[in-house]
Amino acid sequence: MAAKSRSSSILFSLVALLAIAFCVRLGFWQFDRYQLRHDITQNIKLALSQEATRLDSSTQNQVDAWMKVSIEGRFDPAYQKLFRGHYFQERYGLEVLSLFIPNDSEVAPIWVDRGWIETNEDAATTTNIPEPPKGSVIINGILRKYDDASASGGIFFALPAPRIGRIDELSLQEVFSGETFHKYLKLQKSATDSALAITPLSPPGKGPHLAYAIQWWIFALLIAGTRIALYRGERRG
Repeated sequence: MAAKSRSSSILFSLVALLAIAFCVRLGFWQFDRYQLRHDITQNIKLALSQEATRLDSSTQNQVDAWMKVSIEGRFDPAYQKLFRGHYFQERYGLEVLSLFIPNDSEVAPIWVDRGWIETNEDAATTTNIPEPPKGSVIINGILRKYDDASASGGIFFALPAPRIGRIDELSLQEVFSGETFHKYLKLQKSATDSALAITPLSPPGKGPHLAYAIQWWIFALLIAGTRIALYRGERRG
């Protein structure tokens, strides 16, 4: 009987050690993600504090997401895409993206988020979308990465991502199949006075990863404390 009890105690201890190791590992994984998000946020803040870069053939391979750029060219009114599911000041609306043709022919056409307009959530169509300015203009904005419309990542698997409230490249390719710039431009100031609102853009937060890391480490301590308490009870018994 004593041998059986000792075997059970050893088994429980091994299970506890494995659980502790698992919690500690997940804690460090979340902490690594926190550090990564922290570094990304700092780099974004640094990029937003810089002066706008002129986007042309000499700089197009140097610019990246969250950089402020200016570009000269014209809007092509034939190509426009409306992205629904975007909220601004607790109101439902959509983002209006139009294709912009740079004057520098070596720079590919770039999609420009011209702004937000309020609409009914159940509206099948949207009217009265302001037209883009005509002729050659200089626009200023922030380069953004497209949202991934294929999947949203989880810890162990991925799920199909909703296209509501996102701006994905696949939807834009349905409108214009030609080559385009690898980022889209979100205007920070309207090229003309229009009904489109320029929604504010702020860097992403650091996320809950640090809190998750601390939680996993607390779980590890709780498991260790529980096993020690049980072991002492076994010894007294």
